[in-house]
Amino acid sequence: MNLSKNLRDLLHLNRTGDMSQDMRSRLLGPVLAAIAILVAFGTVFTGGLMDASVAGRAGQVIAVGMLVLIWFLWKRGFIDLAGHLLVWGFWLLAGLVVLSESGRASHWIVPQFLLVILSRFILNGRIAIFLGVATAGFDFAIYHFDLYQYVPAQWRELAYGNDWVAIAIAFLLLLFIFYLTDIVLRESLRQAQITEGRYRSLFEKTNDLIIQIGPDQRILTINQQGADLLGYKIDEVVGKPYIDLVSPEEKQKVRENFVQLEKVGISPFFERVLIRKDGSRCQFEFNATAVKDEHGKLLFFQGVARDLTDRKRLEEQLRYSLEEMQALAMQDPLTGLLNRRAITDHAEAEWHRSARERRPMCLALIDLDNLKDVNDSQGHQMGDQAIVELANVIRNSRRRYDWAGRWGGDEFMLVLPGANLVDANEVADRLRVQYEEAPLVRDMPENARARVSIGVACYSGRPGEEVPLDLLIKQADQALYKAKQQGKNRVELFRSGE
Repeated sequence: MNLSKNLRDLLHLNRTGDMSQDMRSRLLGPVLAAIAILVAFGTVFTGGLMDASVAGRAGQVIAVGMLVLIWFLWKRGFIDLAGHLLVWGFWLLAGLVVLSESGRASHWIVPQFLLVILSRFILNGRIAIFLGVATAGFDFAIYHFDLYQYVPAQWRELAYGNDWVAIAIAFLLLLFIFYLTDIVLRESLRQAQITEGRYRSLFEKTNDLIIQIGPDQRILTINQQGADLLGYKIDEVVGKPYIDLVSPEEKQKVRENFVQLEKVGISPFFERVLIRKDGSRCQFEFNATAVKDEHGKLLFFQGVARDLTDRKRLEEQLRYSLEEMQALAMQDPLTGLLNRRAITDHAEAEWHRSARERRPMCLALIDLDNLKDVNDSQGHQMGDQAIVELANVIRNSRRRYDWAGRWGGDEFMLVLPGANLVDANEVADRLRVQYEEAPLVRDMPENARARVSIGVACYSGRPGEEVPLDLLIKQADQALYKAKQQGKNRVELFRSGE
């Protein structure tokens, strides 16, 4: 599999490992200087400029001219153009020398191939591969078909047959390539150290948990902050199965997530509950990735997690506070029942439901009798206790789905969903009796004893009956007034036509 992938990369002239533009610019200066020295060396030791043959002098002039042009392009910032001219120009010049000596073994083939290696540094890998193939084909054609015999006679002395010069130039060029390799390796190491330093700084100084987990789902490494959040030392966590840190109810889900993550490579943000060393729980928001090599083999899983424990606790406190504030806003401070606004809202909601579902509902208005007498004879504190006692009786005697609230002063409203007049009368009379028998009421003097009067009105919910809520409340109030008129301590029902 790896061999086939490498072959595909080669055939597609893979860009992997190409030099950056900045690096090529930095290398082109030393390369240009080295080539200039080698050109000077070759000029001097192949007979000098004036003592060489016409072909030799032409080649030397062309080499010097190319150096000047390359230097000019480099200084102007045309890095790619300068690099191409250097490699292709001197490669062709070396090819002409090989061609001129092809009647015998030419040592100039070595500098020619070293130029291919040099092209890898100042151009890129694709051109180096292409140039290597072209060099092999070019040299094969020269020797296989004896192409040197077609070269003009004066060009056959281009190298003067000084093989030791070719060997010396090849050796110097090889040393220079070693020097370039050292520069590239040192620069790569420096960049790697910078990257490692940045990653290490981020790894150690972040407030988040950073963890790496191997393919066997054991922890490879964790940052100090992550270990502190979990209450461990780093060496206590490394090598530990990650699943041991997960809350029991989430273990199966974690195993499934690992399988899915290996397939897709990255997961959206998700929340996870981990167990600290002391057994307490902490909640994290995770972002996880699967890190693979160039062949797609899984190396490790990496997760970055933010501790949500405090935020979740604050959110819960805020939610509780909001609910508490909402309850307080709807609650009567003295009795603990719903206040007027809240009981009105519930009455309206139940009225709409009755109209929608075509079922009855009743309203009962409850008024405390003789409260003034209680206040005058026993004090306002006893009057408040009488009101509170009535609220307790209402709370205990109502059905579990009824709504009760303080309508105002010593008056209360009871909303009875689904009840007809008979049902409502039973609930109201039971409430009246329970209040009359309450210990607080029985202990009051007979001439100043609190009682309750109740007026009940009903909405049948039948089609065609139009009794809006405000009218229903008015009808209950009329029934309450009638109960007061009839001697108090009684329940009166509103009946239309009476």
